[in-house]
Amino acid sequence: MIQGPSPFPSPIVAPYSVAHQKPQPPEQKEQLPKEASLPRFVNYLADYSGCGHWRILWPEGVINARGDGMSQSTTAMVTTPQWYNGVKAVKLQRQASSSQKEFVKFLKEVQKQHDFKIIYEVDDVVFREVIPDYNKFKFAFDNDEIRQNCIDIINMVDEVTVTCDFMKQLYIEKTGQQKVTVIPNFVPNSWMGQLFNPRKVERAYDQNKKKPRILYTGSGAHYDVDNKVGGKDDLAAVRDFIRKTVNKYQWIFVGAFPPQLVDLVHSKKIEFYPWQPLLKYPYFIANLNAQLMVAPLLPNDFNKAKSDIKFIEACTLGIPCLCQNMETYSSAPESLRFDTVEEFEHKIERILRKKNKYAQNIRRLRKIGEDRILELDDNIGCHLEALNTPWGSSERKFLNKWN
Repeated sequence: MIQGPSPFPSPIVAPYSVAHQKPQPPEQKEQLPKEASLPRFVNYLADYSGCGHWRILWPEGVINARGDGMSQSTTAMVTTPQWYNGVKAVKLQRQASSSQKEFVKFLKEVQKQHDFKIIYEVDDVVFREVIPDYNKFKFAFDNDEIRQNCIDIINMVDEVTVTCDFMKQLYIEKTGQQKVTVIPNFVPNSWMGQLFNPRKVERAYDQNKKKPRILYTGSGAHYDVDNKVGGKDDLAAVRDFIRKTVNKYQWIFVGAFPPQLVDLVHSKKIEFYPWQPLLKYPYFIANLNAQLMVAPLLPNDFNKAKSDIKFIEACTLGIPCLCQNMETYSSAPESLRFDTVEEFEHKIERILRKKNKYAQNIRRLRKIGEDRILELDDNIGCHLEALNTPWGSSERKFLNKWN
């Protein structure tokens, strides 16, 4: 969508009437209000659901609330050059179409006049040869034009931001663009962090001691819903174990469930809940009173390039999360990673066996979650450094931790 040519008003507005201002000595310059000197950041969103919030909208809200800048997000491509007066950085989220590539060419021309930085933000793999066939959303990137557009756009921008080191190396390899920077996903305290309640987690442990509740959250993209690969998807390795233990554990799925377990969902032996609105999601998850969350993945490059959101969300709530042992979950301790279904079974039993160790885990994991709270200076600082400084700048102290 192209916005019309009407120019935007100046972002600088006098705070009060000139008639009420005190006379200034001739040599003293008028001081602009703080708002007039704030750097402007413009974000073009590809989505405004989970990814858009984690990567752009939540950091934008914190930046604006702290007074570190004035960040604005839109899905309309603004083609009025004057609108970019005073803009420090323009961020493009996962742009891939031919019209979006033409818009980036426009931005490059405007950049010559207004000297802003252009960033390409991506939190998933856009290369079709890496996306597994069981992923039902692969079709969106499954053509040569989209693939080439992504590569062309990435090589036009000044920097690319991604969620983890494996993704960083993958994008360097696939595009030749060297200026790729890791900014992990950080959890807003105002969204989920404030829900930590260790007594509630311990009470739930006691109440469900006879049949512990185990939770998996994830969309249908994790499952071979169209049977393209014979069911060899992210839960294939543990699917039979889940079926075998429906009387021992109360399995809970949110978002979607393995098609092969539909009979257990229909018979209510497995709890299933549809995906929740983003604002309700943390409250809903916390109130399921799970003793354990799990994050199995099929080891492949697409999954290795994922962020550790599931683990960090669980840590934020103080709930143990047993994760696949791969690059994705390198932030998880060894005791919470598994390779085989046998190890999956063994570690579930060990995590849930003794309350005193379980209680210790709650607080230990919460500390990991606290270190990834978005509002912390070190964490919002990563976003600010990417916006305000060039790639490779010696001024980057927060980003250096992750790169």
